[in-house]
Amino acid sequence: MKKLFAVLAIAGVMVACNNKKKDEKAPEGDTTTTTTTTTTTTTETTPAPAGVPTFSDPEVQKFANDYAAFMTEYKAGMSDPAKLAELSTKLQDWSKRSTEIGMKLATKPEEAKAWAEWVMALSKDMMPK
Repeated sequence: MKKLFAVLAIAGVMVACNNKKKDEKAPEGDTTTTTTTTTTTTTETTPAPAGVPTFSDPEVQKFANDYAAFMTEYKAGMSDPAKLAELSTKLQDWSKRSTEIGMKLATKPEEAKAWAEWVMALSKDMMPK
């Protein structure tokens, strides 16, 4: 559980840093924003589960899809103590890998922001209601 909160902290820092950069570089005149959508298709990647953002790096996309599936399994296993113990050890591995993915996304601020917001939404969904 500590690792989950560590991932959330990293995501929060990434979002906070991203917002500061936007504030510093804000143009003074009128601007036009153009949005470009890039779709990457590979034969090894499974379709993204609902709610998973799309990333340009196939490795990041595969991780996001797999992580979403794991978090669904983790949430389902929260009611079974034996299953939860097994999944908790896997969660530590996911946390380490998530840090690596965060480093890859550091060069892509828009994708880093999408990642951070998505991880936050997953975390909120995991909290007891």
